[in-house]
Amino acid sequence: MKMIGETPRLYLREFLLDDSVHFYEMNNDEEVLKYTGDQPFGSRAEALDFLKNYKEYLRHGLGRWAVIRKSDQAFLGWCGLKFHPDKGITEIGFRLYRKYWGNGYATEAAEIAVEFGFRAHRLMTIHAHVHVQNTASEKVLKKLGMHLEAVIDYEGMPAKFYKLDNPDYRISKITATEVLEVRHPVLREGRPRKDAIFDGDTDPETFHVGVYYRQILAGVVTLMKRPDPEGDEPNAYQLRGMGVNGGFRRLGVGMALVKAAETEVLKSGSCRIWMNAREKAVSFYLKLGYEIHGELFEIPGVGPHYRMKKTLNF
Repeated sequence: MKMIGETPRLYLREFLLDDSVHFYEMNNDEEVLKYTGDQPFGSRAEALDFLKNYKEYLRHGLGRWAVIRKSDQAFLGWCGLKFHPDKGITEIGFRLYRKYWGNGYATEAAEIAVEFGFRAHRLMTIHAHVHVQNTASEKVLKKLGMHLEAVIDYEGMPAKFYKLDNPDYRISKITATEVLEVRHPVLREGRPRKDAIFDGDTDPETFHVGVYYRQILAGVVTLMKRPDPEGDEPNAYQLRGMGVNGGFRRLGVGMALVKAAETEVLKSGSCRIWMNAREKAVSFYLKLGYEIHGELFEIPGVGPHYRMKKTLNF
């Protein structure tokens, strides 16, 4: 049994198969499921099968965890983190037996989960969604310090979308020299350092953005003012050299870099970004609203690429 974290009253641990009775009973309370969109388990055997097939700990090193009260070892419910590969985000969620509502347990358990995500996994941001009428759960998110980003349709459910940023990260503009700390080992591994220097790196209208984790430069991106080669936007910017250090991938660093770069492009008065995206990175940019233009082509010495573009909204 792996422990995740604790407070004076509670601790979080990985699920046990014996927890199936609680999953079955808790999910058969219509008040508990009221704002979730989930269906109750048809039997304890169905709940047991769910736990037998729960692989999030192995896949991502995190997941939902059992919330246990120390004083009597009572199973209060679950709380934890869920990574969404299709969206590239990690969300926090929680669910307790109704008899334990109103005691601050959800907030306490969520604080443990946030600490684990930010410190053990170095997540850059944790998100959450809550049904627009679920005021109790929304209060928990606010107590965590989360901020409302938008009201969205979440799998057919009207929801408020919240986020919380890890204070150990910061985003800032960096120099053409500093950008090489990541660009060289990530994008030009095994090649001379000079091969990581791009024509235009020091142009007045070029800018470089870096994400720092404490004192470590975790990721970088460069934007160069270059006309769209297939469009009529002379003030377009080319996104180049997006790289994230190995220990910081899938933590939200790349997404934060691109969003910060887009903000800077808008500040410059432009609204168009284009790039030659590596074939393996295309799915990442598609999630951020970029579109493929044209066929796959080869950049000598680098590999297969697609031309991708995005028009930003002021």
